[in-house]
Amino acid sequence: MISVIIPAYNRLEPLRATLASARAALPPTGEIILVDDGSSPPLNEQLPGTELIRVRLHRQANQGSMQARLSGLRLASQPYVLFLDSDDLIHPDKMIRQIDAMTSTGAEISTSDYALLSTPGDSPIYEPGDPLEHYENSAELFLRVQPAPHNPIYLRSYLQKALAKPRIPPQRCYDPVGDVWLYYNLVPYPARQIHVSRPFTATGIHAEERFSRHWEHLGLASLFLMEDALLACPLEDSQTRHWIGTAAFRSWRALPRDFHADFSSRTLDVWRRSGAPTSPHLGGTRFHQLARWVGPVWSARILKFLTGHTYASCRTLGDVQLDLWKESLRQRPAPFL
Repeated sequence: MISVIIPAYNRLEPLRATLASARAALPPTGEIILVDDGSSPPLNEQLPGTELIRVRLHRQANQGSMQARLSGLRLASQPYVLFLDSDDLIHPDKMIRQIDAMTSTGAEISTSDYALLSTPGDSPIYEPGDPLEHYENSAELFLRVQPAPHNPIYLRSYLQKALAKPRIPPQRCYDPVGDVWLYYNLVPYPARQIHVSRPFTATGIHAEERFSRHWEHLGLASLFLMEDALLACPLEDSQTRHWIGTAAFRSWRALPRDFHADFSSRTLDVWRRSGAPTSPHLGGTRFHQLARWVGPVWSARILKFLTGHTYASCRTLGDVQLDLWKESLRQRPAPFL
């Protein structure tokens, strides 16, 4: 009853573990759709036949994870859909338990908790990790909680309706946050949701390249996505604008106090222009106590100064990479000027 869609580009060893994990959890009527997004050499030349059992392989020119997911969705034939990145692992009971919960409640989305791998390898053991943050509705799930992309299972018809004409069309500049791009496009379509309190979702352990190793790239893609999302969001959709603004403020708060000034001001400007400048989710107790006296912006600045959080303490890019990062920011001017 489920189509598992896996976009993949060159990252072979983690992909092998992901395919094995998906096969171990796949119900008898399920399918795995592996979208080879321009790998070189092609994945069918790198994976032996045994690793492609129960796998439908689709190859396309490199277009990025968003387009690869859309290609997989067009090929999907089962009523439920799970997206996996090429280094994700899932508990053997994840699909059947979450689908059972969806069919019994009529939910269009199901989520689960996170797991830790106590014995990574061919026979991983899943131990309880962090529970998924509580959410009241699908908009809060997508814009505040933002679960790992392999956490939710969706009703295929819900995804097809939401992504037929996405509010924010895919762009390569969003590549590092392709999962968040999906969430922003689902927000306009409220969905019934059910949470299964079991540790079913894990991240693979490997040393190969992944976007999360460079928070600067994630931050740049997130800024472009938040700016475009706010521009595309109708003024009357105050709930979505509220969560976009809250996400932007929290991102700004997390920046080192001496980070790139233009990037920092543009991130804060998304919050200011969202029309929702106050929210209980902007910070913790100490932040809100201070904000009563000096406002949220100065409260955040004071706390940044007190923590001494500087870019040197968390920098992941070399000089050449950072220059390219700055050039990418300059080439895409702020849309609110």
